[in-house]
Amino acid sequence: MISVLSALFVGVNYLSNNGDDYHYHESRNLDKTAALRSNTSDNQSSASKKEEDGMKRNNSLLNLHPASTENLPLCSATRISLTDKNSFDETKPTIFTDWSPAALENWKDRMSFIQRFGSHPQYVKGGDVQPLQNARGEKCTARTSTLVDIMRERFDNDESNVAGDVHGRQMKDDLLFFTNDVENPTFMESILKDVSVPAPISQHSAWAGENMGFRVFSAMEQGSSHPFHFHEAAWLGQVSGARLWYILPPGTSKKVVGAKVNGCDYFTGAAALPSGAKACIQRSGEVFYLPPSWLHATCALEPFSVGVGGQGGSPKGYEQDFPVPTVPNEWTEAKERAELAKCSAAVNKQTQTDGSKIEIESVKEKKDDEQQNWKWFDGNIGEYYDKLERDEHAKRNPNVITSYAVHRWMGPQRKTLDHYILIRKAIYEMVLGRLPPPGEEVTPTGEESYPLRVFDGGCGLGAGLMWFEEHERTWSMTGHTISQEQYTWITKDLPEHKFNVRLLTYDKPLGENESDDKYHAIYSIEASIHSPNLSNTIKAWSDALEPGGVIVIIDDFLSVGVSRDDPDVDLFAKSWIANSVHSTTEVADMAEKNNMALVQDRDLGSQYSIAKLNYRNKAPKLRDEAGRVHQGWLGSKARQKLFLDGKITYRMIVLQKHGDISIEAEHATCAAVATSHEDETLAVEIRPTLMTGKGKEGGAQQECLSGWYCCGKGEEYWDDLAATRTESTKFLTLPRELFGDYLTSFAKHLTEFYQTYPADYPGQDNKKGIFLDIGGTGSVASGMTMVTSKFAHFAGPLDYWVLDSEPSAKKLSNAIVCDIDDCPAAQDCSYDVTFSFTVLEHAARPWKSFDTIARITKKGGLTLHLVPWSYQWHATPADNYRFSHTALTTLLQDRGFEVLDVGYDIC
Repeated sequence: MISVLSALFVGVNYLSNNGDDYHYHESRNLDKTAALRSNTSDNQSSASKKEEDGMKRNNSLLNLHPASTENLPLCSATRISLTDKNSFDETKPTIFTDWSPAALENWKDRMSFIQRFGSHPQYVKGGDVQPLQNARGEKCTARTSTLVDIMRERFDNDESNVAGDVHGRQMKDDLLFFTNDVENPTFMESILKDVSVPAPISQHSAWAGENMGFRVFSAMEQGSSHPFHFHEAAWLGQVSGARLWYILPPGTSKKVVGAKVNGCDYFTGAAALPSGAKACIQRSGEVFYLPPSWLHATCALEPFSVGVGGQGGSPKGYEQDFPVPTVPNEWTEAKERAELAKCSAAVNKQTQTDGSKIEIESVKEKKDDEQQNWKWFDGNIGEYYDKLERDEHAKRNPNVITSYAVHRWMGPQRKTLDHYILIRKAIYEMVLGRLPPPGEEVTPTGEESYPLRVFDGGCGLGAGLMWFEEHERTWSMTGHTISQEQYTWITKDLPEHKFNVRLLTYDKPLGENESDDKYHAIYSIEASIHSPNLSNTIKAWSDALEPGGVIVIIDDFLSVGVSRDDPDVDLFAKSWIANSVHSTTEVADMAEKNNMALVQDRDLGSQYSIAKLNYRNKAPKLRDEAGRVHQGWLGSKARQKLFLDGKITYRMIVLQKHGDISIEAEHATCAAVATSHEDETLAVEIRPTLMTGKGKEGGAQQECLSGWYCCGKGEEYWDDLAATRTESTKFLTLPRELFGDYLTSFAKHLTEFYQTYPADYPGQDNKKGIFLDIGGTGSVASGMTMVTSKFAHFAGPLDYWVLDSEPSAKKLSNAIVCDIDDCPAAQDCSYDVTFSFTVLEHAARPWKSFDTIARITKKGGLTLHLVPWSYQWHATPADNYRFSHTALTTLLQDRGFEVLDVGYDIC
């Protein structure tokens, strides 16, 4: 007999059901306008995550130096799982696998890390792990976001990195992000919410009892290092990236160790490895433990290699007990960088790339370039884009947004959609005063949604409008273009959409008659530079904004000190029809004259490696080798050269209109279930039975859940255990009232629910509500037999429908075929009862499943679910999660449900 403990949830909204130890839950959706919240920041699909991980591995020093990798001395550390506590020997270096703190998902890359911790002040430390100092002897500090950006910029702009031949930096030039909970307690407190000391390390004498040692945080860019040193016992869990550890036993003489050098130099061959040293590779999800006095040096193998750990003893013993760092609140990022530039050459090295650092080919004179037969448009921007679109139209696919989102590549995956993510974040922060969903995650519908009015100034082929309509469903979007070809593409070729687009200059954002409501936000991507008069454009946009509204511009800007009369700038202006080549300082002056202020100025060129990703850090010949003659191709080459010469920068600026923003939250309306206010109600009773699911009426009755086991043993087993247990531990004991029979509970609550309907239901219009069985067909693709009506008898007076990702469900007339994690086909507030039976453990992201359930269940609707708490692996088609009664309660209450019943059955 298989013992199955299952968790049940009943609530008027959704019930989860699955497993050996099954958990059931019932709850009532008292207010369907309640906000829905996702419990994770993970917005990558499995495929994209594998792709990202693969890219990181390809950029690892292990791949850049295959010969060195092959010749690494064998690792002497023991490698065991954290679950294997009995194998841990405190006297030996150990690598623990299977470490899975929340940090692995919550801040696995720079962007997510900065979003969570970017405001915390930090010391900026050199290769000796001491704070850099300015000429006045003051220790240099910066906010986390600035420090992480500077570290990345230094790595991106390092000549050897560009060549793919990363050697260790000189210690005097290295830049480290290293701190502890004594020096920076507030930051570490935030960090440690996602990281706990893993067992069995937590039982180690260095961290147990009163002698807790101290916690450390370490972030390095590829090629950075901590040279050989030793201290008390220590552990470090790798959150992202990878580290190479070189270790030597206690007592190794200084003569053997040699001079302190960057640890990566041992790997690349730039320094001789000390005799007897062993090398161990630590990847994310692994914990490295070192006993006291073991010498060790580390090398960051991958970009943004982050670890969190602990050391025995006190930071004072290692000269790491500095006062808590601070950064003046009034300092902007530009001010921070200006102050850091005074600190050390290590920081100055990250400044914008110039001709001495990037391979620049000699530039032909303008008259030589014009010998090519370029097609000029005499400043007519409409004809310019019309011809360009006709030339490139065959490359577009209206169903693939990246084929018509024509912007500079940004980020390691060379995306052109990151622009929209940045703009959304700026709008959320400056207009709504909060953070948006992470990455490309869609904002869920819920109680409070803000129906912003947003204008796209120079919408091109409509990619931005399409992206925002998909990700911000309550926003009202409008865009302008003066290209007839672009307008035709948007109105004729793009998929059906709600946004409004006009064939009109962006200098008239409110329309020809200025009859539109004013906007909360205006954005423009690589379009404002075409304005005949940017000052007039800023005025028109400011006049069209509500008080507190913002303008977000991503474009090329003139570097400070570069003359607009520079011949290269003049060529760019003519060929790109760049009528408004200005510095951000000049734009700030325009904003001040129009009741606005510059509130953000972000160097995307450095932050997103524009030169490396888009141009390979090489200036072009100003001639199109592919034979294209549109003047825009000359303009793009002129722009490339200017960017690499440092004469223009690629930036995002945010201008905010003075005044207080006033936005009323739009409360979503949701249809309610039919209920009677009369004494007479519907007479119905749901039977606590299981059916085979073959046929319209559910098929034949079956006695047990499956051929392997029967359920309904919850109370019996609890009583037996209580009578025979030899020891009782309070925190391991669940109360008896949590145990019962899931079928009885489901039938009881369904009966009570249906008996609130009017006696004449469904009434004269004969329009019935719907009972939605999520996962109701079974995974035929995994070898299961398809069922079509297994819980049709639970529908009572309602129509029975199923929702399943199983392709064969398309044959059914009462099926919605989609993934419950993301199912636009299931309409909002449309289902009286949402139900699942041993399904949600298979969901890739069950928190998103519950978002969907909360969205589609009617106000006052019932939700019931059976899920496993303790059960065998069963990949049909995947097996991902188990649920306790407290987990189900949290997942449903957070989404506006009242819990009616929750507990366990045993099978």
